[in-house]
Amino acid sequence: MIKIIDVSEYQGAIDYAQVKAAGIGGAVLRCGYTGWGSSHSLNKDKCFDKHYAGFEAAGVPVGAYYYSTADTVEFARKEAAFVQSLLKGKQFEFPIYYDIENNERQ
Repeated sequence: MIKIIDVSEYQGAIDYAQVKAAGIGGAVLRCGYTGWGSSHSLNKDKCFDKHYAGFEAAGVPVGAYYYSTADTVEFARKEAAFVQSLLKGKQFEFPIYYDIENNERQ
């Protein structure tokens, strides 16, 4: 079994080599999220690039996810285009996930 961790800006300071040494076989990084409220702001996770570079340098395979609060198909497409811009030029060993756990908005 592979141990995979979920990482976002809430785990700002990470010793990536120590994570690998602890037997973690992968990390799924939050690349961004849609904010609450009527603005539906699209936001990049503040630590996405740092975590991506750190895990890649340590040899830990990565995937990514986007936290959605889309309430229409049209807005979900807007989020998808935003995610594509965030991931451009990066390589991933694990899938890209679309996190839709918000029952209040979807």
